[in-house]
Amino acid sequence: MSARFLTLRLTDTEAELLARLGASTGLTKTEIVKRALHGLAKTMPAGEGGLFELGAARFGRHGDDTRQAADIKRVVRARLDAKRPG
Repeated sequence: MSARFLTLRLTDTEAELLARLGASTGLTKTEIVKRALHGLAKTMPAGEGGLFELGAARFGRHGDDTRQAADIKRVVRARLDAKRPG
């Protein structure tokens, strides 16, 4: 299993809540966040694909791989056109 990392900015209230949850449950911050993600994923309607769809609106143009492919193709074509003798 490869490690994935997540950095969060928490407000003072959220940091306090996280600390209280850790103290009362004995869980690490990591385990609390993982359980929260899984709990949120379970509450989603069955038709939605999971956590990706939940955050898809936040990904912007990087959320749609076809747009990325189109952007890459446009850049490559422009570079090739620039190299062609005219």
